[in-house]
This record gives sequence, structure tokens and C-alpha cells, in this order.
Amino acid sequence: MSMNMMESVNMKKGFTLIELLVVIALLGIIAVLVTTSIVSIMNSSKSSLSETQKNTIEDAAKKWGTINVDKMPYNDGDTMDIDIKDLSDEGYIDSSDLKDPKSGKKICGVVRISYEADNNQYSYEFVQEDC
Repeated sequence: MSMNMMESVNMKKGFTLIELLVVIALLGIIAVLVTTSIVSIMNSSKSSLSETQKNTIEDAAKKWGTINVDKMPYNDGDTMDIDIKDLSDEGYIDSSDLKDPKSGKKICGVVRISYEADNNQYSYEFVQEDC
């Protein structure tokens, strides 16, 4: 082998600065895409958990209503509120497990129960309040 060929072989041992920058840029783009996806999945999970907790609270109020029929509203448009603390005190729900998944703070509020004479049924809506 001639000297020129040996010199060119010796010079190709590493990556050029441009090649390294391209690889780093590609890794950065991949990291941003993965991070964005993970954050989106986490936010979706928190929203789903929040909706599940809301449904659990409303279901506890429905159970309370079946036992406490005499306390339920009975005129069209009448409403009443049942507090999470009352549901917890009477054993319908464990309020110590109820935390806002986004903030980590304890969930406080009431379930607003209203009677609709047209449909002859009750509606239940959780209304979150500050603790």
C-alpha cells in the first residue's frame, strides 16, 4: 500500500463534527416526541381518574338516596346538596382516597340532587368546592 492510502485509512477512524451534530439533533427530536407523548398520556390518565372519582362520588350519593328517600327532594325543580363529608361519615364513600389527580389536593364538594317530575327521576351532579 502506498503512503497516501494508509493516511486516508488512518483518518477515517472517528466521526466528523457534522455527523455527531446530526446524531445529537436526531436524538433531541426523538426525546421531544417521546416526552410529548408521555405527558399527553399522563394528562389523559389524570382526566380519566378525575372522571372516575366524580362518578364514584355520584354513585355514593345515589346509594345514599335509596336509603334516605324521606330526605330527597320531591317537587319538580327542587334540589338538595349532600356533602362528601356526610357521605363519608355515613359509610357510603371513603373520602381519604379522594385526591385531585392534577393537584394532589383533597377533593371537597357536594352532590347536587334534583328532581325532575317530567321524567320522574333524580339527577346527580358533583359540584367541586374549595376545602
